[in-house]
Amino acid sequence: MYLSVDMNFFILVRKGKPMTRNLIIPLIALILFLSVYIPVKDNLSNPLSPDPNTRTDTFDVVHYTISLTVPDIKDEQVYGIVDLQIHPLINDIDTITLDLFGFSVDSIWIENETIHGFSYDGRLIRVPVRDEIQSKSSVVLSVFYHGTPSRDPAWGGFYFKDNVAYNMGVGMRSYPHGVGRYWYPCVDNFVDRATYDYFIRVPENYTAVCPGVLQKTYKHQDSTVTWHWYLEDNIPTYLSSVAISEYEIIRDTLQGIEREIPLSVYIRPDLKMKADSSFSEIGKYLAVLENYFGAYRWQRVGYVGVPFSGGAMEHATNIAISESTITGNLRFETLYLHELAHSWFGNMVTCRTSGDMWLNEGWASYCEALFIKEKYGKGKFIDYVRDNHYKVLMYTHIRDNGMHAVYGIPKELTYGSTVYDKGSDVVHTLRNYLGDDQFFPAVKKYLNEYAFNDASTEDLKNILGDQTKTNLDDFFKSWIYSPGFTHFSIDTFMVSRNENSYDVDVVIEQKLRGADELYNSNRLEITFMDENWNRKTLFFRFSGRKGENHFELPFKPTIVLLDVEEKVSDAITGYTRVITNPGNYDFDLSFFRQSVNQVKDSALIRVEYHWVTPDTIKSKDFNGKFLKNGYWSVNGIFPEGYDATGYFKYFSKQSRQPVYVDSTLLVDDPERLVILFREQPGQAWRQIPSEKSNKKSQNEIVVKHVSSGDYIMGQIK
Repeated sequence: MYLSVDMNFFILVRKGKPMTRNLIIPLIALILFLSVYIPVKDNLSNPLSPDPNTRTDTFDVVHYTISLTVPDIKDEQVYGIVDLQIHPLINDIDTITLDLFGFSVDSIWIENETIHGFSYDGRLIRVPVRDEIQSKSSVVLSVFYHGTPSRDPAWGGFYFKDNVAYNMGVGMRSYPHGVGRYWYPCVDNFVDRATYDYFIRVPENYTAVCPGVLQKTYKHQDSTVTWHWYLEDNIPTYLSSVAISEYEIIRDTLQGIEREIPLSVYIRPDLKMKADSSFSEIGKYLAVLENYFGAYRWQRVGYVGVPFSGGAMEHATNIAISESTITGNLRFETLYLHELAHSWFGNMVTCRTSGDMWLNEGWASYCEALFIKEKYGKGKFIDYVRDNHYKVLMYTHIRDNGMHAVYGIPKELTYGSTVYDKGSDVVHTLRNYLGDDQFFPAVKKYLNEYAFNDASTEDLKNILGDQTKTNLDDFFKSWIYSPGFTHFSIDTFMVSRNENSYDVDVVIEQKLRGADELYNSNRLEITFMDENWNRKTLFFRFSGRKGENHFELPFKPTIVLLDVEEKVSDAITGYTRVITNPGNYDFDLSFFRQSVNQVKDSALIRVEYHWVTPDTIKSKDFNGKFLKNGYWSVNGIFPEGYDATGYFKYFSKQSRQPVYVDSTLLVDDPERLVILFREQPGQAWRQIPSEKSNKKSQNEIVVKHVSSGDYIMGQIK
């Protein structure tokens, strides 16, 4: 076992003033033999543990000085001294409790005095405080320890792999999810934030990369080097990091909206050429995020490549990126953007509890869509949002074992699809509920108000509500605090002529998919069009099962469409096309395609798949079974002579797809499938001529001469 530590190079920062600590060198030779406990590394996740945030009620760690020696990466051992500057929040603290998992603790000091009565059970260090510590005083507690760092059984922790030592700051199966404790003693939760000094001692051909700005390197006579990094902005422990390897650096300067910001990418030499291309647009990512959410507040933008199996981790100013994503192109640009977006959502403002994780991941996920809009245009943005929404409706409840609210997610699903994908859906809907003119300024206010602090979902609601003068209680109750989805559809619309205008009365019906209560204070865009494509979009507001609004229009509408720009993430996936020529057209993610046989003039076709049971399931002539998993609406402006064949997709239980498909969509006997049709809601359904596709791989029911109306599948007896 190797522990060669030149103690004169370890600096303790106390109240902003560095001072050198002179320690007794003979003590270092003894500490390996004075270990209090060598724990068994099992049961990493302990969801029954007390709330890890409660310790912050009694004391606050304001600064960490992490002095870590890694003499040989192949040996997978670390030797550490961590100085914690602790600020008591109450009088008469008798015990300071710290998190540290799976190490041997050699000794503990408080203000350079050895503490003999501490205990360590492999998870928690409990340090008795002998003398009374008054509130507003400050003490430095030092922990000497060594051992092999731990990793989460699923994802996260500390790794030695392919000549790299590095950490990924969260553990998917660990609780609390932050796993700073897997490599240094700390208060491991989302709310205790501190600044950091890192002194990482490694062999001389290695580079140690940490958050913040590199201060200095110290060369030692034993062919080792200490890398000193300082992070001036406070972070919770899960955003603290280190990566050690034979790195090269790519440097650049990014032009921010307020200042120039240094960029540094640490990469292994064999990937440097690819990295030059893969990281070439970081400046564009920064520009988009600053434009929407305000100036970048950190010391630098930093990435480091690590040999992780996949994914990335948003360590502050030192984002860990899987080397598998450094491909020499922009294939993973949204991943790089997502992690940088955490500099606002997650790093600067951190979720208060694991149940608030959508504030980190849902918002960073939606930032991907905003970037797509700025780089590729509105059409690609809508496609990106639609794809995500389809994924939520189709897969999220399968992956997460049920429909959940984005807030208060079970701990085992903290990093699941509900938080990321449905969370992004909710942000998209909230944005359009408030409107861009109010939404983005209010979000900037939220970020400024809670900068370098933690925030809850309720904090977000209050800030947005106050800034926009909008009561968001109903919105948050339904979209954020409740599971499932709402669904909106046109029930009826009636048109009457005035002298110079038209009166239009519209009734909208609300249905539910996996939700417990109807949504209230709804605000939807409703679009009216006539046969000449004159168009007017207005707002429809209502609560409850049905709502009726009156509108006055300068033209007579022939169609009425809800949310045609897909600004509300309800239980519908839809697609709109303008068709000018015969051919085959997919209506993406609506389980429908169309083969246009004849079109003499432009046609506007919108197809929607409704992920709910229709309002009426009745027919005079059909004696079979209606499939209640959903139905289609085909609307639009059909010019004279328009003729098309529709292909309605189904999923068979006999295929290989069911494991990836919502079980309610599965058909047990495709040979008995038929299509039923109605011109408008409320009418009885009638069976229309249909046939199975002659292509076995298609799983489609074919209807010739598709017209405007609703379609549903049934099974004949």
